Amino acid sequence: MSEKNRGFLVDVVLYTIAFALAWIPFSRIENLFTATAVFTAAATFVLFLASVVLSDVSVYDPYWSVAPPVMVLADVLKYRLYNINSLILLIIISIWSIRLTWNWYETYPGIGKEDWRYAMYRKKLPPAVFQIVSFFGLHFMPTIVVYLGLVGTLFSIQKTGFAPLCLIGAAVSLGAVLLEYVADQSIHRFIREHKGERKTCDVSVWKYSRHPNYLGEMSFWTGLYLYFVAVCPESWAYGLCFLAVIVLFLTVSIPMMEKHNLERRPDYADYQKRTSKILLLPPKQ
Repeated sequence: MSEKNRGFLVDVVLYTIAFALAWIPFSRIENLFTATAVFTAAATFVLFLASVVLSDVSVYDPYWSVAPPVMVLADVLKYRLYNINSLILLIIISIWSIRLTWNWYETYPGIGKEDWRYAMYRKKLPPAVFQIVSFFGLHFMPTIVVYLGLVGTLFSIQKTGFAPLCLIGAAVSLGAVLLEYVADQSIHRFIREHKGERKTCDVSVWKYSRHPNYLGEMSFWTGLYLYFVAVCPESWAYGLCFLAVIVLFLTVSIPMMEKHNLERRPDYADYQKRTSKILLLPPKQ
């Protein structure tokens, strides 16, 4: 068995254990929002312990894509939310989850080979400080952001009535998944063709945006919010929690990737000058 598949099996076991243990407190809490928060917090804590034992924070990497459909499905089953909205949203979130998780798997090197961002923190910080940063910043901050992004969905799955305008939100989310798929496939192909050349991918959608994958991710969560507004217009303000996802990408993920690319790719500065940062826009001459 390859190191990649061996690590994948370890992750499957860890996530199964994490979600199984998280179900215990989740099943005993009546309020849906509180129960879901406890569920995701408990699962994250288990994965944090695993990352400490394995010295690999990347164990947590699939959580962003794996947890949302599990959380929504757990709510549907526990609270018997069998309606058209829960079905549609579970399908949309599952499609997004499968695509994003598969993309993670395609580039997954195996247990013990951390993402460059985690390795950077581990190298710079004393061990005890690193574990504190890992607990709050690398594990629980993304977990909280994902939960906030799903608040609107947790409202929506409780509604039995369907609003035609929900189709707009569904279309935005599915369109975002398609954009992410095109972005990921084109950059994987580019990297294979230019392996070791340190060139910046400027083909396909990357010609019009420096971060089309992040644009797709932000658009996906925006689509879930639009669906929520259509089915729960009276509660529109609660769903604005999803903006935490947008803020995370704009203030953390994108700036870190910009700096990283400038350090690694000699042609990235020129690419910055002619290519839109986020939105898909014609390149500058």
